[in-house]
Amino acid sequence: MAFRAAAQDTGGARPFFNVLDYGAKKDASASSTAAFHETIQACKKAGGGTVFIPAGNYVSGAIELVSNMTLYIDSGAVIRFVANRDEYPLVQSRFEGVETRAPAAMIGGNHLENVAITGHGTITADNAEWRKLTGDPAWRTAWNDLLAKLELKQTVSDEQRRTAEMALRTDFIRPVESKNILIEGIHIVGSPMWVLHMLYCENVTIRNVVVESFPGANTDGVDIDSCRHVRISDSYFDTGDDAICLKSGKDADGRRVNRVTEDISITNCTIHRGHGAVVLGSETSGGIRNVVASNIVAQGTDRGIRIKSTRGRGGVMENLRFDNWVIEDTPDPAIEVTNYYTRAPAEPVSGRTPIFRNIAISNVTINRCRIAVSIEGLPEMPVEGLRLSDIVANAREGLRAFNTAGLELHNVRINAESGIPFLIRDSTGLDLDGVQTRSPKAGTPVVRLDRSKNVSVRNSVAWPGTGVFLSLAPAMKGSVVATANDMSAAQKASEEEESDYWKSINTPDRPAGRGR
Repeated sequence: MAFRAAAQDTGGARPFFNVLDYGAKKDASASSTAAFHETIQACKKAGGGTVFIPAGNYVSGAIELVSNMTLYIDSGAVIRFVANRDEYPLVQSRFEGVETRAPAAMIGGNHLENVAITGHGTITADNAEWRKLTGDPAWRTAWNDLLAKLELKQTVSDEQRRTAEMALRTDFIRPVESKNILIEGIHIVGSPMWVLHMLYCENVTIRNVVVESFPGANTDGVDIDSCRHVRISDSYFDTGDDAICLKSGKDADGRRVNRVTEDISITNCTIHRGHGAVVLGSETSGGIRNVVASNIVAQGTDRGIRIKSTRGRGGVMENLRFDNWVIEDTPDPAIEVTNYYTRAPAEPVSGRTPIFRNIAISNVTINRCRIAVSIEGLPEMPVEGLRLSDIVANAREGLRAFNTAGLELHNVRINAESGIPFLIRDSTGLDLDGVQTRSPKAGTPVVRLDRSKNVSVRNSVAWPGTGVFLSLAPAMKGSVVATANDMSAAQKASEEEESDYWKSINTPDRPAGRGR
C-alpha cells in the first residue's frame, strides 16, 4: 500500500490512485470490476483526482465515473469489457432516441462534472457477443411494439417494458446530464452499440481518439444526443454505422423531451468506412442547430455528408455549415439531404413535420462516388435555403434535387459518367451560378428543370461536346432568367422538351416507372 499512501502526500497536486493498489489484475486472471469501483470511490472520497490504469490486460464490467476525476488509461493498458448482463445494471437512459431503462454504459455516469477519460490505452468489447446476448426475436418484437404504443400515447405495461429492455445493448462510453467532459487519446476497438454517446451533456471535448468498431452493427463512432457546446477534432473513425452523428430524440417521445442539440464544432477528422461520415438525424425531434463540420476526409463511407429525417419526427435543422471536405468511394450519395429516411405517408404540416433550412456546403471534392448529390425535400415542407458552393464531383451520376426552396449552386462542377449532371424538379427560387460539366454527353443535357419557378442561370459554361445545355419542361421558359453565360460551345443553349428524365429513377416520393 506504499503507493496509496504516497498519493495522499501530493504537495497540492490532485490525488493519484493506482488501480493495482486496490486489487486490479493486470494479467486478466480475474475480473477487475470491483477493484476499479473501489479505486474510483477512494478518488471520490478524496474530492477528486486521477485513477490510473497502468500497462496490462484487464477484464471488467461497467465502470461508473464520479465528478472531478480523470480516468487515465496508460499506454499498453487494454481493458476488455465482458458481455454479461450481471455486470451492467439497468439505469435510466435513452435508446435510439427514446427514454427508457437500458444497461449501464461500460464507462459512464449521471450528473457528472469535470471528468476526463484519457491516456493512450485501449478499451475493447465484442459486438457479436452482445448481439447474441440480446438477440431473442421476441424481445425485439416487444421493443418495437413498445415504440408503437408510445407513438399512440398508449399505456405500456411493466411486464412489456421488462421484456423490451432485454433487447437493448449498452453503449461503450455514455455520460448523462453531465458537463465539462473530456475524452482524449484513447483507442476504442469494437462496441456493443454506440461507442461515444453523449446524452444531455454540456461542454464536451472529444479529440485525438481512434475508434475502430467496424463491422459491428449499430456501432456509431460518436453520437451527440441533445447536447450543447461540443467539440470533436483530430480523430480517426472506422465504424460499423455512422461515424459522427448528431441526434435529438425520436418521434413522440423526442418531442415530449424536446431538448435541442446545438453549438457543435467538428474538425480535422479522417473517416474510413461507416454508413455516413458526419450525419445529422434521423432522430431530429428536439431540433439540431448551429453546427460546423470542417476539414474532413471520408474514404469508403456509404455517404459523406448526410442530413436525414422523416415525417413524424418533427424538429428544426438549421444553421448548418460543412466546409473543406474530400469524399471518395461512396456506394450511395456523397452528399445527401433527405426527409425520406423512412417512406412515411403524407400528412398535414404539424409539429410532426421536420424542417430543414439555412444549410451551407462548400469546398468539397468528390471522387468515385455513385451519386454526387441527392436532395429530397417534402412537397409540404421543401428544403429551404440550401447553398452548395465550390463543389468538384466526379461520380457515376450527378446531382438530383426535388422539393427545394431557394436552392443555390455556386461554382459547382459535376462530371457524371451517365445521366444528366444537374437534374432538378419541383423547386422555387433556384440560383444556378457557375454550373458546368467537363464531360458532356451527346444527346444528354447538362441541366434539366421540371416544374420549377423563379430560376436564375448565370455565369455558367458549356464545354465542347455539349448538345443542349439547359433542358426545360414545356412552358418553363418564362420562369428562367439567363445572364452572363458562355454557351458558345453548345449546339443549343436551351430548349423545351416533353421528356420525363425522372421516369427511370426510383425516388421515395415517386417510384421508378411512374409518369408525371
